[in-house]
Amino acid sequence: MNTGSGWTENTLHTFSTVGDGGYTLWAGVALDGSGNVYGGTFSGGSGNGGTLFDLSAGNWNFSLLFSFTGESLGLSGSMIMDHSGNLYGVTAGGGANGDGTVFELTPVSGGWSYTDLHDFSGSDGAHPYGSLTLDSSGNLYGTAQDGGTNNAGVVFEITP
Repeated sequence: MNTGSGWTENTLHTFSTVGDGGYTLWAGVALDGSGNVYGGTFSGGSGNGGTLFDLSAGNWNFSLLFSFTGESLGLSGSMIMDHSGNLYGVTAGGGANGDGTVFELTPVSGGWSYTDLHDFSGSDGAHPYGSLTLDSSGNLYGTAQDGGTNNAGVVFEITP
């Protein structure tokens, strides 16, 4: 659709909330060197807790990478990719304490492996929304909306 400004919008995928998830909310996308688009949803999918997905460059075929289950609440910020092709992100809920997680998605032969890197507990933060930042040493930085000493949020660092 042309908006009159010279830019054209193309819909690459329409979510159904069933198998592919739904409601991207705060979740933006990450791109790899080949132009593939990586993102996530806040709900839906087979576990009804949101999904992580890939849209293949060119034909924009949808691939489900991971489906959250239960109260994880799915991706709550844009994923980021490191130089090895690993993806990192946060969930606003879920984890051992229900206060959110930081996770890594690693490419393995024929699929992806999900690793929970940190479960927030309230005192160290809760409900992270937004994107992570990765430094050259592999440390991840982000913010959590709630938790901390005054329950007014925190800035956090996760180290390998």
